[in-house]
Amino acid sequence: MHVAHLCWLQFLRGLPIMADPKILWLEPSKARKTSYAAQVARRRYAVQVVHDQRAACRFAAAQHPPVCVVDVAPAAAVQRVCSALRKAAPKMRIIVVQARAGMEVASGCAEVLLCAPFTIRKLLNSIRQQLPANGGEWVAHGALRLHPAARRLQLRGHEHLLSPKLLRLLEFMLAREGKPVSTTLIVRRVWETEYTSDLNTLHNHINTLRKILEVDPAHPHILRTVRGKGYCLSLNGKAE
Repeated sequence: MHVAHLCWLQFLRGLPIMADPKILWLEPSKARKTSYAAQVARRRYAVQVVHDQRAACRFAAAQHPPVCVVDVAPAAAVQRVCSALRKAAPKMRIIVVQARAGMEVASGCAEVLLCAPFTIRKLLNSIRQQLPANGGEWVAHGALRLHPAARRLQLRGHEHLLSPKLLRLLEFMLAREGKPVSTTLIVRRVWETEYTSDLNTLHNHINTLRKILEVDPAHPHILRTVRGKGYCLSLNGKAE
């Protein structure tokens, strides 16, 4: 069933109709065997379906939807499309569906990659997680302002959207500000695992956080490496 017909069906059934689209959906004009847009719309989400990159960018820039689902082929086009959408609406969160296993996109181009096959429940959960939170408030940590419910950080006039794990890492370090924290403890508390032999994931998240926090990530003063002890977050640039 075409998504445009769903609002009329909701009216007939006495269901509430959302006046403004909440989700931008980019998919090919040629019908696929499995199209998730209609299934998501039936869950009372307002979905605006477009079929080309230019139309998606125009809608994103004009309407500022909080979430965009990208379902394009070939896979090589995903990077280009996501980059264009990010320029059109920098704060919009992007979910790529039916991605190839092992597929990667440049940092910041997409928040979620869903590889087929996946359930509609998993897709809906991903959408809910990316929608901005209604509650919560900004918390100040010196010049840094953090909105945990919305996973947003403001610093030096810029606002950043944090991944769930990046937010957890930052909150963990903020709670221990000024004190060196071992890599083993960070992995155990943030990733909730006893497997601490491979620290590549931790180091990658630290580097990503430094790109947000530091003026010069190559020479960090806020999130420092303390030789033999781990990492230390200090908003005044000093460690104990």
